[in-house]
Amino acid sequence: MKSTIQLIVGLLFFCSCATKHLTSKVSDPLTDSFREESFLRYTEDRLKTLENTPYQALAKCHGGDTTEGLNQLQKKMKENKKDPEYWNQVGMCYFLNEDYTKAEYFYELSLSQVKKRSFAPALNNLGVLKLKLRHYEDALNYFKNAASASGAHKVPLFNQAQVYLQFNLLDQAAPILEDLSKTSKNDPDLLFSLGSVYLLKGQMKRALHTYNQIPDSYKNREDVTLVRAISLYEQGLYYEAKEALEAKNFIDYVPLKRSAQKLTKLLEEKIKAIEAKEAANNKKG
Repeated sequence: MKSTIQLIVGLLFFCSCATKHLTSKVSDPLTDSFREESFLRYTEDRLKTLENTPYQALAKCHGGDTTEGLNQLQKKMKENKKDPEYWNQVGMCYFLNEDYTKAEYFYELSLSQVKKRSFAPALNNLGVLKLKLRHYEDALNYFKNAASASGAHKVPLFNQAQVYLQFNLLDQAAPILEDLSKTSKNDPDLLFSLGSVYLLKGQMKRALHTYNQIPDSYKNREDVTLVRAISLYEQGLYYEAKEALEAKNFIDYVPLKRSAQKLTKLLEEKIKAIEAKEAANNKKG
């Protein structure tokens, strides 16, 4: 892969993948393959469906009202003080409120309620917290422990793959994402990550094929638009790549905007060279 494209992709993944774990909202539950393990991608409408459930307080926190969520949890402390899920929810509310010290304390309290500290949700959340603090080795260990806990746990596996992706450990990330994709064929974040593995490996046709499987309602995302354009560029489809970039205003995330600008410049150079060659050939004819 050309060094210029490596620069663009490196910037994209350093600034995006390892810091945005399942935070893009997914409106259709059927495309959210992690819906049973995480509420991070729940839209406002989906959070409303959690009213009158054991997750009502946590839904408040995910909806931005951490004060009310914590108040509701506080009222239930006496009856739930030995429940690891209860303390995990308290920790998540503090995490969402960016109070990471308290979040870690309550995640640890959650683990203390379980033999061998094997409660996957709290282990995974500790991994996310460590990742947020850029303690990558600790994060990876927590994700591995969460994934190996009893039961099926997709989120820690996905998060584990994201750490591998950030450090360009593609051979470690690929089998995890490919295995997850077998049962989650329409999940936008999963397809984005898997396509990006192929992109970084230089398997451009495979990457583009994977990106094209992302449901139409998510193809307009800035990150998806950029990586699709990169894969088109690498296949020599310069006009298609330029058209894709021009159809999107990169305003949500500055590093993506800068990457798109760099790629646009490369495309303009390629197209200019093609048109100059065509003009020269026409003169000869």
